[in-house]
Amino acid sequence: MDDFHVDYIQEPHLLFKNGGTSLNPCIGLIKYGPRFSGLQIQDLREFKVGIIGSSKSIALTKQLFKSFQNKISPSGEIKPWKIPFPGLDSSSNLGFKFVFNPEWESVIDMHDFHEIKNARFSSKKALDIIKWKLKIIYEKETPPDIILISIPQQFYEICECSGTNKPTIKVGVDDFHSRIKLVGMQLKIPTQVIRYETLLLKGTQERCLVAWNIVVGMLYKCQRGHPWKLTHLEENTCYVGISFFKEKGEETRRASLAQIFLDTGESFVLRGESFSWINKEYPNSPHLSKNDAYNLITYVLEHYKSIRKNYPSRIVVHKSSNFWDDELEGFKDATNNVELRDFITILNSNLKLFTQTSYPVLRGTFLSLKDESIGFLFTTGFVPSLGTYPGFSIPSALKIKPFNLDTSLLQVCQEIISLTKLDWNNTFVYSKMPVTISVSRKVGKVMGETEAQNMEYLDPHYYFYM
Repeated sequence: MDDFHVDYIQEPHLLFKNGGTSLNPCIGLIKYGPRFSGLQIQDLREFKVGIIGSSKSIALTKQLFKSFQNKISPSGEIKPWKIPFPGLDSSSNLGFKFVFNPEWESVIDMHDFHEIKNARFSSKKALDIIKWKLKIIYEKETPPDIILISIPQQFYEICECSGTNKPTIKVGVDDFHSRIKLVGMQLKIPTQVIRYETLLLKGTQERCLVAWNIVVGMLYKCQRGHPWKLTHLEENTCYVGISFFKEKGEETRRASLAQIFLDTGESFVLRGESFSWINKEYPNSPHLSKNDAYNLITYVLEHYKSIRKNYPSRIVVHKSSNFWDDELEGFKDATNNVELRDFITILNSNLKLFTQTSYPVLRGTFLSLKDESIGFLFTTGFVPSLGTYPGFSIPSALKIKPFNLDTSLLQVCQEIISLTKLDWNNTFVYSKMPVTISVSRKVGKVMGETEAQNMEYLDPHYYFYM
């Protein structure tokens, strides 16, 4: 063990309205209110919400959101990771509310259901009807900030669905939910898809957690901006997550995507080039050629410059697979003019530590070889601010392997811990993986649709993919 060094990384603070800080996103939102986009100062912000659904699903949606106006306590004992939802009435500390108006509603009526049922491809017809109704609402003189797609129960009965316990509607090989996201993206209006069982709170989390997750996700989409940010990420640093997804169609191809996170709290998603991947030894672990790696990071740097007016002084690249020689060479060539470069692989591992107490290892525990060639980081475990470990199994570490390291491995891991707290789709205190890695599956699912392949431009803002 003399070759190992052990450190403890403190839980990162989050920044809210008027500079308020908290370790817990829910507590911070209640105590200080969210960080709002724009310069206009208002005591209460109102966000306009449109709805598409059947008469019944629209009524259930309004009923659900009416229940969100009041405080919702968790069942049983209040836990630090299960905070009562404070409500969205005018006196709420959250400082915003959702406004509904019949003008922004569009009903899927009996005539629509008849057309869908008699169509050759029923789910394609259902998507066309939703697209048409989205367009009608979007073209209003004052369109809403977000449109809820409240999926009617009848869709699961008359449309083509996957044969699973929790069926998903299919549009050919595509996913109905993802195709709706692409329609919203084309119209430049974020969407929120709500399944019928969510309206009934069947098979979901309990009501207070459903309220937190839906409301915070919608806030992010409505204001086109993050409701909290980290108190500290390095300035002039571009954090990038590189991952891969399958493109659907007759010939299954691979494509890369890059997720960019900045110290300002902004995040963007960029689609890389398509490529064929045939490798008998690693069939499910695609890697980039030197040229594709060069082009992808060049694209990232140009996008960063378009936002910040200058290139970053440091770039941090996270991957969930090892860097192959060609990839590494392409990344290095593209970043020759960047002063500091950290290229890091983040993998799950089987490493577990056992303590002499009844609680597991601390979240933030970091073990590294003294030569910094490898490290093990616990992003789950006992959390002092919670006073407990909010998990069931013994936590395992992430394996952190640098392939180019111009700073320190400790700093890299401090940033990884920080980036586990920036998933706007989840109000839990943290995720196991940093967002540079964790959100790729959601984004790749939308980018992989056949319709997305036909779109020359995919919007880089993450709120269109959520």
